[in-house]
Amino acid sequence: MSRLSLDTLVAKNSDQIIDRVVDSEALLIHLSSGDYFSLDSVGTCIWESIDGSKTIQDLVDLVLEEYNVDSEQAGADVLRLVKKLADEGLVVTR
Repeated sequence: MSRLSLDTLVAKNSDQIIDRVVDSEALLIHLSSGDYFSLDSVGTCIWESIDGSKTIQDLVDLVLEEYNVDSEQAGADVLRLVKKLADEGLVVTR
């Protein structure tokens, strides 16, 4: 995977996942591996916003609008989540 930056575009790897939101928690299943993932409410907010047209910065801005967190922390947390999702094959980046 390439190095992530705030201008990296993020898209769901739709042909490899099934996802559902239940009680503000995103439940993700990777079809090839069978691995199961769950995201808390903040992660779910980010997950639902990933549509292939948003950059990591767009996702950080969304977190800043929705939650009481400073920009440095929001940036670090969103980058960490996107990296984890990409490493697991749940999203693709470019």
